[in-house]
Amino acid sequence: MIRQVLIISLVLIPFVSLFLAIPAIEFENREAIFHSIGLIVLLSAINVWLATAFAWWLLWTESKWRYILEWLVFLPLFIPMLATLFGLYLILAEAGLIGTYIGVSLGLLVVTLPYSIRLAYNGMAVIGRPLLEQARLLPMRRRFVYVLFPLFSRTMRTIALFTTVILLSQFALIQLIGAGLIPTVTTELYQSYAGNNLSLALSNTWMLIFFPVLIYFLLSGWSRWMVRMLKGRLQ
Repeated sequence: MIRQVLIISLVLIPFVSLFLAIPAIEFENREAIFHSIGLIVLLSAINVWLATAFAWWLLWTESKWRYILEWLVFLPLFIPMLATLFGLYLILAEAGLIGTYIGVSLGLLVVTLPYSIRLAYNGMAVIGRPLLEQARLLPMRRRFVYVLFPLFSRTMRTIALFTTVILLSQFALIQLIGAGLIPTVTTELYQSYAGNNLSLALSNTWMLIFFPVLIYFLLSGWSRWMVRMLKGRLQ
């Protein structure tokens, strides 16, 4: 019992201080909110699409390059992010994408995609090849809509949430590749802390919590509605 209380306390203690101050009502930079929402929607959709496609290929391919490609894709999981960030910065600088929305999106995609592929592959491995065998005979669209989505919707939701949390945790990447020109809720949070504006910092902190919670409930409701609709079509 003591161990359970200790674990719960360690999880909840960081949130207690959020109720000890009054957040600001006004947001100084609404552009940061729009950028954050846009990046969350864009990267979540791309991550689900690419991770699902690549995990499907890994599950069924007999290519001799399978293990090499798998190792290369998962390599960023074992390399410090600052090392990856510096190499990425040099490439994007040569392409003239520093300080652009495209550059920030590509940088965040490089960071989040390996985790998404790992989640997608583990999810398909749990479902198992025998259950997915017949789906290989279907066209790609029908395979995704009628087989993968009903079986894989929870994993897709996890990928979207994981992408959202990683995105909202990235300050160095967005600040470096965005060159300070692509504000997000995260960059605004650091600036409000640096300026000792506790009320504004608290408001931005609540925004960081609000986005993942909102994404979770929206995706949960949408996935349930989609599964019910698909069941109705098949009856």
